[in-house]
Amino acid sequence: MHQKDIERFAFLYLCSQRDKDMLTGVERMTFQDFDRLIYITDVLGLDQMNLEIWNRFSPQFKEQFKALEGIFAEDCRYSKFGEYEDGTGIYGKWFADFCDSVPDGEAGEVLRNMYDIYGDI
Repeated sequence: MHQKDIERFAFLYLCSQRDKDMLTGVERMTFQDFDRLIYITDVLGLDQMNLEIWNRFSPQFKEQFKALEGIFAEDCRYSKFGEYEDGTGIYGKWFADFCDSVPDGEAGEVLRNMYDIYGDI
C-alpha cells in the first residue's frame, strides 16, 4: 500500500459521514468546507491527502481564489463570502468540530489531546 492510500484510508476513517460524502462526490463541497479540510489534513500531517483534496477540488473554486487575491491586495479583513470576517479562532473550532465528529470517539479524543498539547496549530 502506498503512502497516499494509507493517508486516504486513515482520513476517511476519521471523517464524519458528511465529509466522506463531500470527498467522494456524493455531496457538493463548499469553499469553506474545502478550506477546512485542507487545514485539517495539514494539521494531521496528511500531506498526500491534502494534495489529493487540493488537486481534485481547487479548480471549482477559481472565482473564490480570485476574490481572495483581491481582498489580500486591498489588505481588507472582510470577505464577501461572510464566513471569514477575521479568521481568528476559526481554525481551532474547525479542528475541535472535526474531533467531535470522528466516528470512533476514542480516536477523536486522541486527536483533541494532540491538538491541546501542541497548541493552536
